Amino acid sequence: MERRVKARYPIRLQARYRSLNSQDRISGVGLTVNMSSCGLLVTCQHNIPVGAQMEVLMDWPSLLNATVPLQLVTSGRVVRSDSSSFVIEFATYQFRTMRSRPLSRPVSLFQTA
Repeated sequence: MERRVKARYPIRLQARYRSLNSQDRISGVGLTVNMSSCGLLVTCQHNIPVGAQMEVLMDWPSLLNATVPLQLVTSGRVVRSDSSSFVIEFATYQFRTMRSRPLSRPVSLFQTA
């Protein structure tokens, strides 16, 4: 019997995570496995305790206005965990714009020799 209220969607993105607790600082890199409107499953390199407050950042695959890179920043409580993954229940989430790559130098049509 499925207990989840929200549908989960597979999404594979590199994710950076860190604990928000002042003690027991944990940070690392993993992969997202799936996501719903209220939570995220992430692979990890640490044993993260249930109840820990975490922040997870991932580079979003779509661009704002087809040019500006986005990053999804989430935070919340770990509701399930094992030695290689954890599930965060979102308390907050927001898209942030990221610096775009520097544009290549424009080529002048009126170059002088």
